[in-house]
Amino acid sequence: MKAKHWRCLFLLVLIFGVVAPSYPADNGAASPLKLVAYYFHATQRCATCLAIESYSKEALQAKFSEQLKAGVIDWQAVDVEQVKNRHFIQDYQLVTSSLVLVSFSNGKKGKWRTLAKTWNLVRKKGDFLQYVQSNVATFLGN
Repeated sequence: MKAKHWRCLFLLVLIFGVVAPSYPADNGAASPLKLVAYYFHATQRCATCLAIESYSKEALQAKFSEQLKAGVIDWQAVDVEQVKNRHFIQDYQLVTSSLVLVSFSNGKKGKWRTLAKTWNLVRKKGDFLQYVQSNVATFLGN
């Protein structure tokens, strides 16, 4: 993704305002820790962006399938060019397609981390999968 394209997206957000965030809902009951793995991307994507999304999802499914089924981990691929998703650019200081891990407790956003090394590791699939899995395990306290 070209930097010029992201700058245009950022300027659009500033001009048209920020849409209210869509985070996991709080149903009123005490909810356990939840981790959302967001893959933020533009509408048009290159082969590398598609590989990062695919490998990220694979990393989660390979090691955390039970947590995904139980709803402890939620996977979301999000097109930040859609009006309703523009707020994520500012929320997570996005400058390119990114995998971002966000913890939630009782429906409130907690810590978050952009896994920036995904771009460097995309040509080393094994290292990529391990990198994502170790970061997810850290967020879950494992």
